[in-house]
Amino acid sequence: MLQHFSREDAGIKDAIAEDGACIVDNFLPDTLRQALLDDFIPHLDAVSWNNTDRGEDSSFFGFKTKRLHGLVSRSEQMKEVMRDSLLHSLATSFLGKGDRCKDIRISTMELMVLGQDQEQQAFHTDADSWAHPGVDTKQGDILFSANIALTPFTPTNGATVVVPGSHHWPSDRQPQASETCQAVMDPGAALLYSGNVIHAGGHNQESAMRAGLYVGFLQSHLRPLENHLVTNKLEDVQALPEKLCKLLDVVEGGYTIIA
Repeated sequence: MLQHFSREDAGIKDAIAEDGACIVDNFLPDTLRQALLDDFIPHLDAVSWNNTDRGEDSSFFGFKTKRLHGLVSRSEQMKEVMRDSLLHSLATSFLGKGDRCKDIRISTMELMVLGQDQEQQAFHTDADSWAHPGVDTKQGDILFSANIALTPFTPTNGATVVVPGSHHWPSDRQPQASETCQAVMDPGAALLYSGNVIHAGGHNQESAMRAGLYVGFLQSHLRPLENHLVTNKLEDVQALPEKLCKLLDVVEGGYTIIA
């Protein structure tokens, strides 16, 4: 089981360190959650299912999913999510270590929607996106993630399946069903987790969509998955406060990776 906390609880960091993940209830005010959803719905309606166009990889990303990037240009409310104090505190604590990492960046922000009959995703860790031969991504945290429930996450609509403690496992260990649990959450709650914890999108057996807002924070010496200046309109990124621009790798002197 995943532990549940309120935003003010002191045990959030320890729970993530021990279990690899926890749930923070009422992470977003309901007015903000609804405003985000209202902004995203027209964009979701405009794309088809399986809109990633990944060919053979669609089995991983999902044939009954919709995924949106460039969220700064899709909702003014994303600024409130990007500047969230709890996310910044936790990401800095888990990622701001080592000789190469001097800061944090946002790797990607993604709206992930599961439609009816979307099967459970394959188990994976998000940090494996930066894996290459000779490098073990589980030697330390390089990624800190949040999956915010914009709609309910229920046992039957695709609530994320998590393997608590798996961020401590060797990379070749596979989870058994008895070692998993689901991140069942009310709208506005957030699953906060290490990039090294094993998880998967769940199986949606309901007619209603399951919508989650993903935000991933990355050590600043690594390349983000999303090129925010391509997915968003340039003028929208440039209009952000300087601190938020820096999170998207837009810094004075050019658009580059500044570790």
